[in-house]
Amino acid sequence: MQAKPTISQFLSFSLTAQLQAMLPTEDLGEIIKIDPSQIVPIFDLLPSIMGVYNHRGDVLWVVDLALLLELEPLYKQNYYNSHNVLLIKKQNKILGLAVRQVGQLVLCKKGQIHHSAIKETTSKLSLCLMGEKSNPQGNTILALDGDQIVQLLTQI
Repeated sequence: MQAKPTISQFLSFSLTAQLQAMLPTEDLGEIIKIDPSQIVPIFDLLPSIMGVYNHRGDVLWVVDLALLLELEPLYKQNYYNSHNVLLIKKQNKILGLAVRQVGQLVLCKKGQIHHSAIKETTSKLSLCLMGEKSNPQGNTILALDGDQIVQLLTQI
């Protein structure tokens, strides 16, 4: 009897117009849209921290994930409409990760995520990178580690 391959589910999203990424769905709570005017900026913090948002009576920290990973920030991508925010639940924290666009669910068998061959990764991106996967169209999707993203924010 052959062992059934382990399949993991990820949610894909755009970090920039050219760069796709994904996070394990087990790390995610929900996806919300936030009008930028509803995010209250907190000054003297990292530029990647967009501010706080009142989410069901709780304070939600909203982070520009692309900027955190040293990529082109949302505000430079001519992206001023409502922000797509992924709520990530890690290390007893809930954090809002603002991304350019939410994609679709991606199923991966164990072993389909390979060590990244991308040469132009930033140091912070490489810290949060589990690997990469090619989609059926041949495009590369980066697999990110939610624990490392939260860890990166707590170290700064």
